[in-house]
Amino acid sequence: MEVKDILVINPGSTSTKIAVYRGEEQQRLLEKNIVHDDEAINAFSCVAAQKDYRKDMILEFLQGEGYDLKNLSAVVGRGGMVYELSGGGYQVNEKLCARMASADIPQHASSLGALLAFAIAEPLETPSYIYDSTMGCDLLETVKITGIAEVEKYGATHLLNSRAQAIKHATSLGGDYHKMQFIVCHMGGGITVNAWKDGKVIDVASYDDGPMAPERSGGVPLLLMKKLCFDGQHTEADIEALISGRGGLYSYLGTKDCREVERRIAAGDDYAALVYEAMALQVGKAIAGLSCTLKGKVDFIILTGGIAHSSKLTGMIADYCGHIGEIVVMAGESEMEALAAGALRMLQGEEEAKEY
Repeated sequence: MEVKDILVINPGSTSTKIAVYRGEEQQRLLEKNIVHDDEAINAFSCVAAQKDYRKDMILEFLQGEGYDLKNLSAVVGRGGMVYELSGGGYQVNEKLCARMASADIPQHASSLGALLAFAIAEPLETPSYIYDSTMGCDLLETVKITGIAEVEKYGATHLLNSRAQAIKHATSLGGDYHKMQFIVCHMGGGITVNAWKDGKVIDVASYDDGPMAPERSGGVPLLLMKKLCFDGQHTEADIEALISGRGGLYSYLGTKDCREVERRIAAGDDYAALVYEAMALQVGKAIAGLSCTLKGKVDFIILTGGIAHSSKLTGMIADYCGHIGEIVVMAGESEMEALAAGALRMLQGEEEAKEY
């Protein structure tokens, strides 16, 4: 089919990134990072309640640019944190929207991707999609076993950017990423590591059981964590903040900025150097652990995300796990392009759009 334009929507906690891509060439026509007022966002009772507020701002921007919505072939949004989703794309329907709006899933801005895409596309009788939900892994059954029968491991990872970078690197080699085995480590405020086989994530080291990160704790010994939980001084909210928000580098050094950490190290701060290398070691250990799931057959290891720009950090990681496979640094992220490309593949029938 002829593809005209694809509207991409990537909601964050305090902003909504949008872009319009044209045709098979994926030429970017428009882009905007719509920053929202903190007071306005905080006034809503839940994430889903922000839908109309954000939708109106998106449409206002497009109208101001003189863009004709009739040119849209599809609208695609970032996938939310629905546990039962698998990797790849889904066509958005009312049932999926209801699940994204449910209080039973983690309250995360990414869930607005489906709601916004559907709200804009439905009146136009245009298809709407989500692609590579954060929870959209296809974990092996053996991986789901945790050691406690009541607790099953789930996959939470930076799936969207990880797949995009893997496809890009495999293509540069003249290969098909579906036929390769590799590990991708996305490093930002949180760090997740994922093992890929047959084009699917089959195992992950996530923000709560993997390496520490600039603002996340990673895996912490359970008996020590239990003491914090029951010491009478920490509430459940406190523990959640330590796991995600005030853990990792921030817990030790009071900053989430790796550039600041490296400035301290350059100025002779030995403690900052110790903590920073500990983070690199934990990333290396996570990569090494996932290589076991791939039974040692690792075609390449990609280090991506914002803090992969640091040659100091990526160099330390390579020192710890470079023996496992070739280290490829692909700093930054390309989530908007990845969403557009996923929608294009579904529109052209190259990839099936699942139904929730």
